[in-house]
Amino acid sequence: MVKVSLRRRTLALAASGVALGLVGCADMDVRRMPQPEADAATGGILTPWLSLTGGWRVDGNTPLPGAAPTGARVNFLQPTGVAARNDFLLVADSGTRMLWRVDRVRNTVAPLAPFTGGVPDHGTSIQVGYDFTAWVALPAEHVVVQYDIRGRVVRRWREDADVMRPVAVVVPEDRSEVLVGDAATSTIMVFDPLGNPRGLLGGRDPPALRSLTAMALGPRGLYVLDRIARQVLVLDRRGQPVAAIGGQQLLRPRALAVDASGRVFVGDDGDQRIKVFRDDELLGSIGGSGNGPARFGRIESLALDGNLLYVADSINMRVQIMTVAPVPLASSERAR
Repeated sequence: MVKVSLRRRTLALAASGVALGLVGCADMDVRRMPQPEADAATGGILTPWLSLTGGWRVDGNTPLPGAAPTGARVNFLQPTGVAARNDFLLVADSGTRMLWRVDRVRNTVAPLAPFTGGVPDHGTSIQVGYDFTAWVALPAEHVVVQYDIRGRVVRRWREDADVMRPVAVVVPEDRSEVLVGDAATSTIMVFDPLGNPRGLLGGRDPPALRSLTAMALGPRGLYVLDRIARQVLVLDRRGQPVAAIGGQQLLRPRALAVDASGRVFVGDDGDQRIKVFRDDELLGSIGGSGNGPARFGRIESLALDGNLLYVADSINMRVQIMTVAPVPLASSERAR
């Protein structure tokens, strides 16, 4: 994840607020969210900010930032995956069967690539690189696909047996390897940058997972969401468990994100809440079923970029954006 200074992010949010405020006068696609009472439940960690339901369509071949809209209107129908880098998002929409490139400042969307749709019990895993290259897990096709900024296929990661069911993909910033979570075997496969398999994470002693639902990189290693075990398992570079997070506090965990300080954000399908942990301590939660601010129909995917948390909600046909409070200095020191 790109590290953005507090001053830079503050200026970016201020500029975004002006642009989106002007757009909102003519179009309710981007909505500023009032503060709900539920915000206090996280101790102020998460605060609703914006709701995206689509945007004005632009040519997919238009370089970033996009040119003027064509006038056509695009609404999300069933967003199941989201990733973000600076002011741009990628949204996987199972309803339109399209992977959309979204400029949230200009309120525009552009088609990036066709999308085959999600699968039950899993959101869509997407990762965006510093050059806006995207890696997308496509379990129905048994493959992870890498796209360039214009939606052209760069490379495919596929197991020779063609039986893997990839539901999670993680790529370190240096792109030294590609980690693919396989729901069929509940294992994590390691590929080199050219798409050649290196084996399983952990080698002959892979971590014992009852299921594999989502993955994210964080300060302690690889964080793996195990839906059946109702926990997040933290693995070191060798693939060995170093911590378990969640305990009996998760119901049907579905989505996962981790910030630079080690706070773990879990979208829980059991009560439609986002639960925030540090180590195994539940710092708080926010949400509940509904369609208002900080309410969710189904949390499919979470993505963190700087101090913004993006939430793909398939039932409410939108992506909610929440601001994430900085970590108090004392807490930050304890996490080191």
